[in-house]
Amino acid sequence: MKIQAYSANQYRPNYSSQSNQSFGAASNVSNARRAFEWLGKQCNISSNGSLTRGMFFVVGTCFMLGGRFFESRSNDEKREVVTRDVPAVALSVAGAPLINKSVAYAVSKKTGVPIVSLGEKKNLMSAVFSSQKQLVDWYSELGENALVNFSETVNKHGGNLRKVFKKLGFTDKLNAITNAADNKGILDAIKDAQTNKTEAFNVLENAMKGLDKNNNLLKFAKKTQAYVKLGGIAFMAALLGYFLPHLNIVTTRKKYQKKLEEGKIDQATYMMRMQRTSPVFRVSNGILSFHRTSAQKTFKNMLSMMEEKTNN
Repeated sequence: MKIQAYSANQYRPNYSSQSNQSFGAASNVSNARRAFEWLGKQCNISSNGSLTRGMFFVVGTCFMLGGRFFESRSNDEKREVVTRDVPAVALSVAGAPLINKSVAYAVSKKTGVPIVSLGEKKNLMSAVFSSQKQLVDWYSELGENALVNFSETVNKHGGNLRKVFKKLGFTDKLNAITNAADNKGILDAIKDAQTNKTEAFNVLENAMKGLDKNNNLLKFAKKTQAYVKLGGIAFMAALLGYFLPHLNIVTTRKKYQKKLEEGKIDQATYMMRMQRTSPVFRVSNGILSFHRTSAQKTFKNMLSMMEEKTNN
């Protein structure tokens, strides 16, 4: 006996009768609707609260840098926002990933050990900088059909099979299967050996299955990936922390030096402008030095602010 035997299908909406089941813009909607849909996707916030790169650049430029631009006290400060702060945000949003990807792609081509994953086109534009976890998955604890899967992965992401097997110390084992130099020849020979179940294939297959997380290839790939990432951070820090600010200081100095020579400003005004643009730290001949005048001024300002808070 069935209790409350009824069908709930009549209460369910019939989606198959609807012409458009997608939440995106259909093919017959207006361009304004398409633009709205695109903007909505750009404004999406992921589960960790982060914005898309494009939207982060727009928000940072319009609101953070826009506010600084309109609140600037002089044309010099406005120029610094445009020539220093806007590039800083742009490089932070897109520059760092692009630099890491480009360097990692070049290193992969040079060493033959992939530290980028490539798309179908197998070029720089399709490259994605690999994570340490991804490298572990590629180069250790390979499981069944280890040799063929490993070789296809290396070939797919632009690696050099000869160089990779040399890093592993398996050159002799590979030579027992084939002496081919190019990836295609090596892959074809490995697959033929697998089909024929040769002893040389079994030896190399077992060696690949035994790769742990301490093998030389994985150590090399992880170290190279880390160096590329650290190099990118160092480059960005030098560019944003020294070169762009120094460029603005040099530009401002030349501007007011010319005005001083033309008699448009006096020496006191020139010195005041130069003091305002002088950094607390300077780099001279590769040595970081302490600029006492600016540091003293900064320290005095900090003391006065602390004194005001104490009196209040």
